[in-house]
Amino acid sequence: MRKVIDPLMAKLVSSLILFVLSVSLGSPCQARKSRECGYERWPVKVLADKDRAQIDPKPIDTTVAALSALAIHEVPYPYDRRIAPEELHIFRIKARLLQVRREKDSDLHLLLQDLDESDQRMIAEVPAPDCAEGTGHEQEYLSVRRTLMALPAHTVLELTGVGFFDFLHDQKGGANNGFEIHPILSIKKID
Repeated sequence: MRKVIDPLMAKLVSSLILFVLSVSLGSPCQARKSRECGYERWPVKVLADKDRAQIDPKPIDTTVAALSALAIHEVPYPYDRRIAPEELHIFRIKARLLQVRREKDSDLHLLLQDLDESDQRMIAEVPAPDCAEGTGHEQEYLSVRRTLMALPAHTVLELTGVGFFDFLHDQKGGANNGFEIHPILSIKKID
Protein backbone atom coordinates (compact mmCIF):
# COMPACT_ATOMS: atom_id res chain seq x y z
CA MET A 1 0.00 0.00 0.00
CA ARG A 2 1.38 3.36 -1.01
CA LYS A 3 1.39 6.19 1.59
CA VAL A 4 0.07 9.57 0.51
CA ILE A 5 1.89 12.60 1.93
CA ASP A 6 -0.21 15.58 2.80
CA PRO A 7 0.75 18.47 0.41
CA LEU A 8 0.96 20.95 3.29
CA MET A 9 3.24 18.63 5.27
CA ALA A 10 5.47 18.12 2.21
CA LYS A 11 5.75 21.88 1.76
CA LEU A 12 6.64 22.36 5.43
CA VAL A 13 9.29 19.63 5.34
CA SER A 14 10.76 21.07 2.14
CA SER A 15 10.88 24.57 3.66
CA LEU A 16 12.52 23.21 6.80
CA ILE A 17 15.20 21.40 4.77
CA LEU A 18 15.95 24.57 2.78
CA PHE A 19 16.13 26.63 5.97
CA VAL A 20 18.53 24.17 7.66
CA LEU A 21 20.76 24.11 4.57
CA SER A 22 20.84 27.90 4.29
CA VAL A 23 21.74 28.28 7.97
CA SER A 24 24.41 25.59 7.94
CA LEU A 25 25.98 26.54 4.60
CA GLY A 26 25.25 30.25 4.69
CA SER A 27 26.02 32.67 1.93
CA PRO A 28 29.39 34.35 1.37
CA CYS A 29 27.95 37.52 2.88
CA GLN A 30 26.70 35.65 5.95
CA ALA A 31 30.05 33.99 6.43
CA ARG A 32 31.71 37.42 6.49
CA LYS A 33 29.04 39.21 8.53
CA SER A 34 27.21 37.34 11.22
CA ARG A 35 25.11 40.31 12.26
CA GLU A 36 22.39 42.49 10.83
CA CYS A 37 23.61 45.91 9.79
CA GLY A 38 21.76 49.17 9.52
CA TYR A 39 19.21 51.03 7.52
CA GLU A 40 17.71 54.54 7.55
CA ARG A 41 20.64 56.77 6.52
CA TRP A 42 23.16 54.02 7.22
CA PRO A 43 26.02 55.61 5.18
CA VAL A 44 25.73 58.76 7.33
CA LYS A 45 25.62 56.71 10.54
CA VAL A 46 28.92 54.91 9.81
CA LEU A 47 30.81 57.74 8.03
CA ALA A 48 30.51 56.19 4.57
CA ASP A 49 28.36 59.02 3.14
CA LYS A 50 29.22 61.34 0.23
CA ASP A 51 29.85 64.34 2.53
CA ARG A 52 32.16 62.74 5.10
CA ALA A 53 35.24 64.61 3.83
CA GLN A 54 33.52 67.92 4.68
CA ILE A 55 33.25 67.14 8.41
CA ASP A 56 35.26 69.62 10.49
CA PRO A 57 37.67 67.47 12.57
CA LYS A 58 37.92 69.99 15.43
CA PRO A 59 35.48 68.98 18.21
CA ILE A 60 32.96 71.50 19.50
CA ASP A 61 32.48 71.32 23.29
CA THR A 62 28.77 71.37 24.14
CA THR A 63 26.10 69.72 26.29
CA VAL A 64 23.22 67.30 25.91
CA ALA A 65 20.80 70.18 26.65
CA ALA A 66 22.31 72.41 23.93
CA LEU A 67 22.22 69.66 21.29
CA SER A 68 18.65 68.77 22.26
CA ALA A 69 17.63 72.39 21.64
CA LEU A 70 18.85 72.53 18.02
CA ALA A 71 16.19 73.39 15.47
CA ILE A 72 14.79 70.37 13.68
CA HIS A 73 15.18 70.19 9.88
CA GLU A 74 12.58 69.49 7.23
CA VAL A 75 12.19 65.87 6.21
CA PRO A 76 12.84 63.81 4.18
CA TYR A 77 16.41 63.51 5.37
CA PRO A 78 18.90 62.50 2.67
CA TYR A 79 20.02 58.87 2.67
CA ASP A 80 23.74 59.36 1.92
CA ARG A 81 24.26 63.12 2.38
CA ARG A 82 24.69 65.17 5.56
CA ILE A 83 22.41 67.89 6.87
CA ALA A 84 24.39 71.13 7.16
CA PRO A 85 25.62 72.55 9.37
CA GLU A 86 25.05 70.23 12.37
CA GLU A 87 26.01 66.93 10.72
CA LEU A 88 29.28 68.45 9.48
CA HIS A 89 30.60 68.85 13.03
CA ILE A 90 32.16 66.65 15.65
CA PHE A 91 30.84 67.32 19.14
CA ARG A 92 32.40 66.57 22.53
CA ILE A 93 30.04 66.25 25.48
CA LYS A 94 30.17 65.23 29.11
CA ALA A 95 27.10 63.31 30.20
CA ARG A 96 25.79 60.64 32.54
CA LEU A 97 25.39 57.20 30.97
CA LEU A 98 21.96 55.88 31.86
CA GLN A 99 21.80 52.78 29.68
CA VAL A 100 23.59 50.82 26.95
CA ARG A 101 21.76 48.33 24.77
CA ARG A 102 22.43 46.49 21.53
CA GLU A 103 20.11 47.47 18.69
CA LYS A 104 18.77 45.19 15.92
CA ASP A 105 21.18 46.88 13.49
CA SER A 106 24.10 45.87 15.79
CA ASP A 107 24.76 49.42 17.03
CA LEU A 108 25.39 50.00 20.71
CA HIS A 109 22.76 52.52 21.75
CA LEU A 110 23.53 54.83 24.69
CA LEU A 111 20.98 56.84 26.62
CA LEU A 112 22.69 59.98 27.96
CA GLN A 113 21.60 62.55 30.54
CA ASP A 114 22.76 66.16 30.77
CA LEU A 115 24.88 66.79 33.87
CA ASP A 116 23.09 70.02 34.86
CA GLU A 117 19.58 69.55 33.45
CA SER A 118 18.57 66.00 34.40
CA ASP A 119 15.39 66.12 32.30
CA GLN A 120 17.47 66.62 29.12
CA ARG A 121 18.46 63.38 27.44
CA MET A 122 19.73 62.20 24.11
CA ILE A 123 20.98 59.13 22.29
CA ALA A 124 24.48 58.35 21.05
CA GLU A 125 25.39 55.24 19.06
CA VAL A 126 28.42 53.35 17.85
CA PRO A 127 28.21 50.85 14.99
CA ALA A 128 29.65 47.37 14.96
CA PRO A 129 33.04 47.48 13.19
CA ASP A 130 32.08 44.76 10.70
CA CYS A 131 28.99 46.78 9.75
CA ALA A 132 31.26 49.71 8.82
CA GLU A 133 33.89 47.90 6.76
CA GLY A 134 35.78 50.16 4.40
CA THR A 135 35.10 53.38 6.32
CA GLY A 136 38.52 53.54 7.96
CA HIS A 137 36.86 53.89 11.38
CA GLU A 138 36.53 50.23 12.29
CA GLN A 139 39.22 50.36 15.00
CA GLU A 140 37.70 53.48 16.58
CA TYR A 141 34.31 51.76 16.76
CA LEU A 142 35.89 48.63 18.23
CA SER A 143 37.73 50.66 20.89
CA VAL A 144 34.58 52.60 21.85
CA ARG A 145 32.55 49.39 22.12
CA ARG A 146 35.16 47.71 24.33
CA THR A 147 35.26 50.73 26.65
CA LEU A 148 31.47 50.91 26.80
CA MET A 149 31.05 47.28 27.77
CA ALA A 150 33.16 47.92 30.88
CA LEU A 151 31.22 50.99 32.06
CA PRO A 152 28.44 50.67 34.64
CA ALA A 153 25.24 52.70 34.45
CA HIS A 154 25.39 56.22 35.90
CA THR A 155 29.04 56.66 34.94
CA VAL A 156 29.93 60.21 33.94
CA LEU A 157 31.74 60.10 30.63
CA GLU A 158 33.12 62.26 27.89
CA LEU A 159 32.34 61.24 24.36
CA THR A 160 33.25 62.65 20.99
CA GLY A 161 31.35 61.93 17.81
CA VAL A 162 29.62 63.25 14.75
CA GLY A 163 26.26 65.02 14.88
CA PHE A 164 23.29 63.19 13.35
CA PHE A 165 19.57 63.91 12.92
CA ASP A 166 17.56 60.73 13.27
CA PHE A 167 13.99 60.37 12.11
CA LEU A 168 11.54 61.07 14.91
CA HIS A 169 10.21 57.71 16.04
CA ASP A 170 9.57 55.91 19.31
CA GLN A 171 13.09 56.27 20.68
CA LYS A 172 12.73 56.18 24.45
CA GLY A 173 14.86 58.93 25.95
CA GLY A 174 15.84 60.52 22.65
CA ALA A 175 16.06 64.27 22.20
CA ASN A 176 12.81 65.89 21.04
CA ASN A 177 14.55 67.06 17.86
CA GLY A 178 15.93 63.57 17.07
CA PHE A 179 19.53 64.79 17.34
CA GLU A 180 22.14 62.19 18.26
CA ILE A 181 25.86 61.62 18.35
CA HIS A 182 26.23 58.92 15.71
CA PRO A 183 28.81 57.57 15.34
CA ILE A 184 30.74 57.92 18.58
CA LEU A 185 34.46 58.18 17.78
CA SER A 186 35.94 58.14 21.29
CA ILE A 187 34.75 57.72 24.84
CA LYS A 188 36.28 57.87 28.30
CA LYS A 189 35.14 57.68 31.89
CA ILE A 190 35.65 60.95 33.76
CA ASP A 191 34.45 60.16 37.31
